[in-house]
Amino acid sequence: MLPCHRFALIALIVAMLPIFSVQAADVTYRWVNEADHVQLSDTLPSAAMASGYQVIDPATGEILREVLPRKTAEQKAREAAERQAAEQARRQAEEAARHDQVLLSLYGSVADIERARDQRLERLDAQIRQTERSIDRMEDMVKRRGSDEGYARDLENLQQSLGKIQTERHGIVERFKTDIRRFRALNVP
Repeated sequence: MLPCHRFALIALIVAMLPIFSVQAADVTYRWVNEADHVQLSDTLPSAAMASGYQVIDPATGEILREVLPRKTAEQKAREAAERQAAEQARRQAEEAARHDQVLLSLYGSVADIERARDQRLERLDAQIRQTERSIDRMEDMVKRRGSDEGYARDLENLQQSLGKIQTERHGIVERFKTDIRRFRALNVP
């Protein structure tokens, strides 16, 4: 390289140094260190990256951006649980709104709901009476024939069936109570 070119290159580099140093100091970082002291610098240590920091315009002092600390595993788990709970609450609210729509479209009055309830209960009560009669007959057969495994198994199945029907009856009574309360709440003038 010619000496005059070398001199021109050195002059160019020296002239560009202030530009590079101004560009490097375009922002200042502010963070709190482990000793709870506020730190300012044009470079950001890795510890500050993990604990959060602010990017500041050094000319105006204006906060350009704030980077929050990295979340701990516990914070992430808590946020996930909160999101899941919020989603479940949203789904329950949607289901309740659909149920309200169905309730209002099916019934015009509390008397309509009670009539529907009574019809369902009459059918279940008939099933309960029939199952109880079958159990009585089966018990008589078991007594007369002794400990026949087939009859004993059939008797046990009938008793389980009776328990299921009675549980279903109880559930229907409770559902209709809830529906009547909700219908009244929806139709309050």
